[in-house]
Amino acid sequence: MTDLEVLNFISLKMFYAVMCGFIVGVERKLNHAPAGFKTQILVCVGAMLFTCIPTIVGPSMIPETARVIAQIITGVGFLGAGAIMNRGGDKRSVAGLTTAAWIWFTAAIGILIGTGHGLVAIFVTVTLVAVISFARYVEHRFFSDTYQSHDELPPVEKPKDHIRKAG
Repeated sequence: MTDLEVLNFISLKMFYAVMCGFIVGVERKLNHAPAGFKTQILVCVGAMLFTCIPTIVGPSMIPETARVIAQIITGVGFLGAGAIMNRGGDKRSVAGLTTAAWIWFTAAIGILIGTGHGLVAIFVTVTLVAVISFARYVEHRFFSDTYQSHDELPPVEKPKDHIRKAG
């Protein structure tokens, strides 16, 4: 493919990937999660591009698309693992599971877009954001006495200045 053909092939997919990553990023930012707009957009666009590359390179690489997708899933799993934190020494208090799942989901959306299903990806993204938002509402409304969000990291305290000012 020439550069112009690649631009034509990628442009609408890029739009879909940015939109889906942005939608997920809004959900994450509204819930004070560490992986927001930039992370979700980058994961979605990156997965889309990696999925498209075998097609762009040429017909002989198209069968490699399944292998590329498998590697995206594995690689993004490691990225998501980095979002999971253990708070202190308490084995029951883990933060970041929802963020890790969103990163993995965003990569799947990017793969869906890369395979040519942008409208389906937008539908799935909007539907899942709505479902997760409703689930969060139910958790807060009906389980607020036992509910603790383990997705958000605790606030970071600023170190205290131990040097007294002369004066």
